[in-house]
Amino acid sequence: MLLLLFNFDIITNDLSISEIKRNNLHHLSSISQDQIQQIKIRRLRNFILKLVDSHPTYQGLWISFVVFWLISKLKSDWRQLKYKIPAILVVGMLIFWMFVISARMPILASIVAIILTWILFKGVSIRTFSCIILFSIITLFSLNTFIKPINTKVSEIVDNVFTLPTKGNDIYNFNSTNVRSGIYYCDGILVKENWLFGTGIGDMQAELSACYDEKIGAKVYKWQSYNSHNQYLFFLISSGVLALFSFCCFLFYSFRKMIILGNTLLFYALAVICIVMLTENIISRSDGVLFFGLFVSLILLSSKNKVKI
Repeated sequence: MLLLLFNFDIITNDLSISEIKRNNLHHLSSISQDQIQQIKIRRLRNFILKLVDSHPTYQGLWISFVVFWLISKLKSDWRQLKYKIPAILVVGMLIFWMFVISARMPILASIVAIILTWILFKGVSIRTFSCIILFSIITLFSLNTFIKPINTKVSEIVDNVFTLPTKGNDIYNFNSTNVRSGIYYCDGILVKENWLFGTGIGDMQAELSACYDEKIGAKVYKWQSYNSHNQYLFFLISSGVLALFSFCCFLFYSFRKMIILGNTLLFYALAVICIVMLTENIISRSDGVLFFGLFVSLILLSSKNKVKI
């Protein structure tokens, strides 16, 4: 965060000639503000990736857990002012950083996981539940209204969620939303063809790449390898319905154990992981394996008066 403050020109500088050419755009005066905003966000994310060598999604996972842990401590143990003030400052800085790096799915997962944890462990009335839902809607609406990167992303999703990138390589023919739509389109094709036994883990990426080439044909899919972007679909496509069923049973057991033991911290961490898995292959990358493995290990080793679960 400090390095970003010393390199704030990454956000404020105008687009360079190389950026305009690289994105197949025309003169700066003819580029819309939304396009400029998207390129600047991409520029910022690339700077952060090079700086910490970790994707914003995985940074967001760690930040989400730390924020929840600090808030839990603030409510229980840390009653002295000298501990509360630094903790509140750290929480504020971490939340701000999540928005800076545009860790959108971890932010959404955190909100949903907090609501689930509160409902399951605190118990809420219908009135309280309605207030939670209303507060969540107002929060999301406010974020979309006042945080420009989020507003830009929401607009992009609304405009492109049901479209696929075209065969050209021009910037107007693809964006992160329709590229992801193409990924899920091919996921669906492979699920239909291989739902029983799967393609095999070693062959899955080759099958996906072949689908991108034959069914969509957009050049953007040749620039790098795109996985299934959904951990559940990864198991279904690669190893069939039995593998997906086994994985879901394991997650169910883990959730059940945390509810019985009343461990809100690990329940929250697992809930965030499961939600983010809807859009990312968490345990297909080393950063995700570390995060998932750590908390699953803590869950499996958790016990309370030797309760049998």
